[in-house]
Amino acid sequence: MAYIGLRKPIIGKRNEDGTYEAPFRMARAVSLNITPNYAEGSLYADDELSEYEKAFADADVTLGTDTLPIKAATSMFGHALRGEEPNQEVAYNKDDENNYVGLAFVGVEKVRGKKSFVAAFLPKVKFSEPASEYETRGSAINFKTPSISGKASVDDSGEWKTTAVCETEAEALAWINKKFGVKEENDV
Repeated sequence: MAYIGLRKPIIGKRNEDGTYEAPFRMARAVSLNITPNYAEGSLYADDELSEYEKAFADADVTLGTDTLPIKAATSMFGHALRGEEPNQEVAYNKDDENNYVGLAFVGVEKVRGKKSFVAAFLPKVKFSEPASEYETRGSAINFKTPSISGKASVDDSGEWKTTAVCETEAEALAWINKKFGVKEENDV
């Protein structure tokens, strides 16, 4: 398999009962890195390895996007919004708590010359607030985009990630909507 693209990161705030609030398109994807971490244990007996166990612990998730929408401030990071659109402000309070969210995205894959769309869903992720980086414009324009990092953990069923290979992007998005519990067509 060869991944040749990444599209449409979608976020839905996870409720305590395992359902999700209405998912929304996070922004446009720049990069995504998911690194599973494992707990390992070895038992040595009679001067040799007798038993070895390796089990999923969690996964590090780093998502780069072209922007962070205001909706992410409340859904992901627990900040308060004040005012009405288009002049809303975000209030960052020291007592704000990050929320668990579901993260979905569409990866583009090419296998033996055939392109397919891999829909992926991480049901329980908690992200940290990104750093803010600014730079004055000089003789060249440098784009600074946000990158958020977090941890994926298992949900109540023990799953931490599910994927589906689809023939079209529309099929991949329909699969993602089902994972979020969306009953009708959702433009994410």
